[in-house]
Amino acid sequence: MRKKLTGYCSELVVRGGDTLDFMIHGEEVIDCEVDLVRIVNGDPDPAGPGVILEEIEAPFAGRRKAVPQDKRSGSFAVLPVNNEEAEFDALSVTLAVFPTLFNGCRQTIAHLTHGKGEDILSLWLDDGGRLSCDCAGVTVALDKQMPLDHWSIIGVSVSQEHSEITLFQTVCSMGVGDLAMKASCRKRQEIDLDVPFVPDLLTLASSWDPQEKPLHSFNGKLEAPRLIAEYIDDNKCFGLVLAEQPSANEGRLLGFWDFSRDIQTPHIRNLLTGGLDGKVVNLPNRAVRGLRWSGRERNWQNAPLEYGAIHFHDTDLYDSRWDVTFSYRIPGDLRSGAYAARLRAGTETEYLTFFVSPPKLRRPDQPQIALVLPTASYLAYSNEIAHVQVLRALYGEDVPLLPEVEMFMENPTFGHSMYQGHADGSGVHYVSHLRPIWNLRPDTRPWAFPADTNIIHWLETRGFHYDVITDHDIELYGAGILNNYRVLLTGTHPEYLTGKIFDAYDGFLANGGRLMYLGGNGFYWRVAFSENWPAAMEVRRAEDGNRGWVAEPGEYYHAFDGEMGGLWRRQFRSPNTLVGIGFAAQGFTASTYFRRTQDAENQRCSFIFDGVEDNIIGDFGLRGGGAVGEEIDRFDVALGSPAHGLVLARSENHPEDMFLAKEEFLYTVPPNLDDRIRADMVFFETSAGGAVFSVGSIAWSGSLSHDNFDNSVARITENVLNRFAEDTKFEVPDWPEQEVPSFRASVASGQRINA
Repeated sequence: MRKKLTGYCSELVVRGGDTLDFMIHGEEVIDCEVDLVRIVNGDPDPAGPGVILEEIEAPFAGRRKAVPQDKRSGSFAVLPVNNEEAEFDALSVTLAVFPTLFNGCRQTIAHLTHGKGEDILSLWLDDGGRLSCDCAGVTVALDKQMPLDHWSIIGVSVSQEHSEITLFQTVCSMGVGDLAMKASCRKRQEIDLDVPFVPDLLTLASSWDPQEKPLHSFNGKLEAPRLIAEYIDDNKCFGLVLAEQPSANEGRLLGFWDFSRDIQTPHIRNLLTGGLDGKVVNLPNRAVRGLRWSGRERNWQNAPLEYGAIHFHDTDLYDSRWDVTFSYRIPGDLRSGAYAARLRAGTETEYLTFFVSPPKLRRPDQPQIALVLPTASYLAYSNEIAHVQVLRALYGEDVPLLPEVEMFMENPTFGHSMYQGHADGSGVHYVSHLRPIWNLRPDTRPWAFPADTNIIHWLETRGFHYDVITDHDIELYGAGILNNYRVLLTGTHPEYLTGKIFDAYDGFLANGGRLMYLGGNGFYWRVAFSENWPAAMEVRRAEDGNRGWVAEPGEYYHAFDGEMGGLWRRQFRSPNTLVGIGFAAQGFTASTYFRRTQDAENQRCSFIFDGVEDNIIGDFGLRGGGAVGEEIDRFDVALGSPAHGLVLARSENHPEDMFLAKEEFLYTVPPNLDDRIRADMVFFETSAGGAVFSVGSIAWSGSLSHDNFDNSVARITENVLNRFAEDTKFEVPDWPEQEVPSFRASVASGQRINA
């Protein structure tokens, strides 16, 4: 079946009283039936309970038409010109350019217009990567290709008095062995100009579009655009680009824009007195190395002038800006949880998913339990196709494509996940929910959100009174929202979180809260949100970790919040310090089981195994046939696991493709010969009378429903939740004496070495 329906919501997380807009797209005009459902179980695995939805009355239910929407993507900048309708007989545009892709298409660098798109001049790369200019119906093109991945100072000057146009590029050398400077060139040509110039808008990285949408997008970095009402030579253009401030005697300057200012915002500063500021659209990369980068500073906040560039891509996307199909005011009594507008047309069904949060203030029927859905991780994986690429690369498998995956692979303008690269090979730093997302829905690949619904279904079947909250709630309202609860349950893969979210979990435990970590590879990457881009999230994959791309040197610090990105482990805040375990290994062909350890006999944890007689735990499940698989975590005191923590069970018999996490070794080691490739089930008490229980496996939740929820995985999970929900505080054991002489595990080899 070829998929033809998709769409998105105006908000990812809402609460009672909010109004939510729905934007629907059809590859053709499609008449569809629309209703509202609460998602109880979104895992379509036929070996499990299957997809379970609760139909909810909603005023928007009924017949709706899905129509084709504008699917363009690409970032660009819009710079108003200080003009006041003045007329000029000469103009020059100059800036620094760093192209990163020749895609065989026209790529607009700068487009100067008047009024409603009336052309004055346009600078662009042709399909062969040569700098070209259009002005007054004349096209001038340089003879030499602009070098990729090099800075070039480019400029165009036109004069009515001289009836000529001059176009040039001067390539900056990257070292004594770099011959790219030989591509420097210029061309002068006569031109008939019979009207004066009246510029009022300069568009960068795109041609002007009446809907302010991308057109002929440019891939690469731009810096220091200048506009002057004079006919000037190459040297003066070069000086203008390198100048840090506009000169007092540059009286005919119309624009002097500095990208190193306001990096955390969409704004672009014009440094002219009374100058009009511009803006960027669709969230290009800022806080990136510019023309002046020396290599001596890695933090853009300490040397902003060295980060005066913006990196534009034709697949950048913050907001698809589709027309609204219908709206919905969230009822005040709608229970918290995962919901979707369901669209049905013939054999096709689509879901536009959103999350409803509980009221911020405590209420008489306040539950003691909250499931925290990791919406930051949902964003990181939004439109992820890396699983297809990885499986094909590792195993040579011809992975069958789901219709929704196929649709998105054919439409890269829907935007990528944080696991992809742009067409020029640079990593995707930003993702947004204001676009279609194929995997944020039920009845699709059981990873992230669909996998987490196994926990929702288990809570429902066992009759627990609980709320659903999200990462976005914590980011917006802080730790206070967690203190409404006694017990927090995580999803299966809470991999991405901000410093504010990490602090909130720490504060919750410091106040005596109880935390059930029901997943693997959690609390791993640091990310950032921004009030300036409320629908987006940023990641910088710095230094280490299993990752689809690597942040460029000097670009490890977020543009959104100025904090260093990368692994929390590399910032001395490993997951082990919070939940007792941290990422150890990953593998996806098959899952395995836990075997109970001697620690499981300790009276401190006797409640966990009440009614569980088996030593083998979880040799069944929907994810690869076991409760331990996909991505797994390990107890390690050297990485911050509490010394008094109990390792209740340990995995064994992993398949050969369960590979050690990259940050665990300094050089390549033989696979599967390292005892660090394991999952540890852990329990420990906190100093405030709370406790933590961690399973260390993404696959755990896929085993809950086995044998109609009558199994060791479900029993252990229920035992822990029942005890954690009780008012009785946990007693903290004495500090255990350490081994003498002490030993630590070598990160490189896994062998014990004398510390």
